[in-house]
Amino acid sequence: MYAPGEKKKDFNAALNGYRGLCASLVFVFHLGSAGIVAWPSGSLPADLLGTLWHSLTYGVEMFFMISGFVILGSLLRHRSIGAFLQDRVSRIFSAWVPALCAVTAVCILMQIPPVDDRSAGSAAALFVGNLFLLPPIVRFPMIHQVSWSLSYEWVFYLTAAVGLFLYRRAQPRYALLTLWFALGALFVMLFPRALFFLTGVIVFYYRDWFAARMRWLKFPALSFLVFLFAWSATGAFMAHLNDTVFDFLLDGRWIALLVAFVASLHLFASVTLDASRQTGFLCGRTFQFLGNISYSFYLWHTLVMALFKRLVLAYVVPEYGNSVGLVVFGIASLLVALPVSWISWRLFEVKLAAAMREWFRRRTEVGGPVRAT
Repeated sequence: MYAPGEKKKDFNAALNGYRGLCASLVFVFHLGSAGIVAWPSGSLPADLLGTLWHSLTYGVEMFFMISGFVILGSLLRHRSIGAFLQDRVSRIFSAWVPALCAVTAVCILMQIPPVDDRSAGSAAALFVGNLFLLPPIVRFPMIHQVSWSLSYEWVFYLTAAVGLFLYRRAQPRYALLTLWFALGALFVMLFPRALFFLTGVIVFYYRDWFAARMRWLKFPALSFLVFLFAWSATGAFMAHLNDTVFDFLLDGRWIALLVAFVASLHLFASVTLDASRQTGFLCGRTFQFLGNISYSFYLWHTLVMALFKRLVLAYVVPEYGNSVGLVVFGIASLLVALPVSWISWRLFEVKLAAAMREWFRRRTEVGGPVRAT
């Protein structure tokens, strides 16, 4: 899902720019969901615009496509499953822990839910649960607004690692692999937004098949819009849905789900193969920069926006109106979130993550080779 601090030999510039696009879509969605202005509605064009803007939250599902693609390659690169998991811990927690601490501190100081009315012990337990990315898999409140997606990520990482372990070592192999597949499918059925990890997995595994059909991948902008509107038609908005794929099958929404999934395959294959001029902007300097800092930007922009929202609602909207308030809110949030995210990327994703990997490496050398595969 997230860009590393260094560029590897197989670095895919279009995919890195796609990370930046995903983070940008989520930011623009949060401008609308802040409540400074209402979603457009009242006429067909306004309703379509409102639906499109609202559906930009599915930039998170587009992040999941990246994870499905890169994690399979990462598993193949690492000498052991243990080394793969250590790399994932370094990548994710190096930036996650500082961001969670900052959000928790702000919630405590400003008496913001879900820690506003809790005892010290209850707040500490809530923090630990969020630190280890339990919600919404375990049903208790999220402190950080976007942490649910990291929980999905970890389920996917562990599922991929277990699947590879079973394939290489377990006996009887196919019985256990069948059980593993059934449990993974059940997770997707219960948490439908996880479906789009499979998009990345399929594109990675069949990339030669897609490459042989590049002529069909020329219009990713169209498949992007189809994906957004079709997935929106399923009602799959909330991060922790009450609805499951079983509900989709019963009431006919499976058709929209299928259309969204097929569109996601076309979109993501086109991006990863750089098959269309329509995605050329992803390789430009702006989206390469956004791709590098996308994980930190994803973690920090919500805190920055929460602080500026209070200021805009208190001092700008009463004097100048909601439209001006939205513009000020967006510009101010972006001007602060970008440098904060760059600092987080440099300090945590690059330097701290490198230190964590070195610590893992030395620990492995002292304790002997890791034999997880």
